[in-house]
Amino acid sequence: MDGEPRDSDAVQQCVEEIARRLDDDLRRACDSTGRWADAAQTDTLVRDALQRALDRLSGTGCWGEANRLPSGVLWRIAGAWLQVGELQWRARTKPRGYAGDFEMLAQIAADHVGAHPLGAAFDRFFQAQAAPHAVRNRTSLIAAAVAGFIERHSAGQIRVVSVGSGPALDLLQACRRLTPPQRQRLQLVLLDLDPAALDYARAQLAPPLEPSQLQLVRENLFRLAQAGRRGDCLDGADVLVCSGLFDYLDDAAAAALLARFWQALRPAGEAWVFNFAPHNPSRAYMEWIGNWYLIYRTAEQMRAVAAQAEIPHQHVRISAESSGVNLYWQITRPAEVAG
Repeated sequence: MDGEPRDSDAVQQCVEEIARRLDDDLRRACDSTGRWADAAQTDTLVRDALQRALDRLSGTGCWGEANRLPSGVLWRIAGAWLQVGELQWRARTKPRGYAGDFEMLAQIAADHVGAHPLGAAFDRFFQAQAAPHAVRNRTSLIAAAVAGFIERHSAGQIRVVSVGSGPALDLLQACRRLTPPQRQRLQLVLLDLDPAALDYARAQLAPPLEPSQLQLVRENLFRLAQAGRRGDCLDGADVLVCSGLFDYLDDAAAAALLARFWQALRPAGEAWVFNFAPHNPSRAYMEWIGNWYLIYRTAEQMRAVAAQAEIPHQHVRISAESSGVNLYWQITRPAEVAG
């Protein structure tokens, strides 16, 4: 494999060969482990077989939506094995209609592993990937950032807006870092398209917060920057976080929404907005196994989006969570901004 792009027939033929090898490898692994009775050996053989397949699939040079059809060849041949992994099966089938739903994020946060011995091996492979590690890292990073903001601002109510809040585990972690008097100063606004995500977040946040401290808004996030939408719920944000939405926005939509976030911040307010980087080592696994496609951006591309959003460059910093895979805009509104 030379890593060069191939025509569609050649890609499909190549994927079929890879899939048959994966099917054979897993069949032999089933036999040699006594039908997965030896957990340690199962983990090793499953990891090696799947990684070997992913390395060869990467070599096709077929990325993004272009691999949606050939990935179907992979699943047609090896899917009887692959579907046993709860997490990769959920990624593939998208039972809530979209990738990275709140239940998936909650399972990533909890380092969930299923009960089936083969499925558990697949789940451990999933949880060991760079992307889930980055998701867990950014959850902790947001929690620390929100808690730190509240600790630095020792008086008054703090309005925290989470766009695409999902399970809101980052804000739950933030609450747990705060003292009861500090938590009482919080006003949380959660926006999500999925009403079940909002219900889940409400249940998670109910113990540390009073109902009056929560505002739940069901909103089409992809239209949030459009005039006439209910974007006023963003306004007056002391802290604004958006952890996953920008991975699905093109540059024009990303710039429009980033500009809206800038406008929504109060003086001295801060925003943390995340976007996966193209060097994501989990990309082949996400795309070929999960049909999970992101819009990746480098730090330079993120700076260009912020410039397109007309945010003064001195008020934007591009950083990354500790693994370096998930980048983020850190935007700070100064105390006074002309105009």
